Amino acid sequence: MRGLVLAFALVAMSCSDDVGLPDARPPTDAPPPGQLMLSWTISNMGTPLTCAQIAGSSVTVEIVPVGALAGVVDSFSCTSLMGVTRQLPVGDYDVEVSLQGSGGTLSGPVTRLAVTVPASGTGVVDPIAFEVDPRGDLSFNITTPGGDNCGAPPTGAGITAIRIELRDSAGTCVPTTFMIGATAYASDCATATTACVAASDTVTAADIASGQRSMVITGLVGTDACWQRTTSFVARAAGLTTTLNPQQLIRNTTVCPVN
Repeated sequence: MRGLVLAFALVAMSCSDDVGLPDARPPTDAPPPGQLMLSWTISNMGTPLTCAQIAGSSVTVEIVPVGALAGVVDSFSCTSLMGVTRQLPVGDYDVEVSLQGSGGTLSGPVTRLAVTVPASGTGVVDPIAFEVDPRGDLSFNITTPGGDNCGAPPTGAGITAIRIELRDSAGTCVPTTFMIGATAYASDCATATTACVAASDTVTAADIASGQRSMVITGLVGTDACWQRTTSFVARAAGLTTTLNPQQLIRNTTVCPVN
């Protein structure tokens, strides 16, 4: 009986997957991960630009293993002008780099193919040169509390003329041509005005410099500056349109008391 038990045990051992066969499990000692380092510049036709000039916010990097359908995304501040990615498994990666700003993508993606991540090291991505048009368009409407800018009081605001001044980040007025429908209004930062603008009329300006801007809108009743609004905003670059909320004018009751 003891002989039968021993024979059964020997047969069982001979059938085991772990006896006399190499270990088929993948090795656990994979090479240590590495990283990628990248740097970027921003310019327009050879003229360097700052992130503030184009309202640039971040640089995004999509990192995809060569031959794969998806990867990971890292993001860096635009102003840092360089970045080092998260830890990545050793191998080759396709990299897409884009410059993001107010309202969308300002430049890119710029592609770098088959960039190697070395073990315990840092692979260097070829420098990225972003080309950005530092101008965009502007669009807004002008309103008053009652909704009727041009009508006579008491139902309307009684505005007879409008003056609009676009200012740069230092507060200096910039001569600008605005379009009200098909009518051009050349703001000269002095005395130039246009006829009363109805709340339904959209005011636009093309190719204004991007970045921090402000605007002063004055509604005149005769020669009196009865209505006014000052607003600050960030103008988009890369030909994107900055659409402002309706610019509601406020009555200056010192100049034009309410009857």
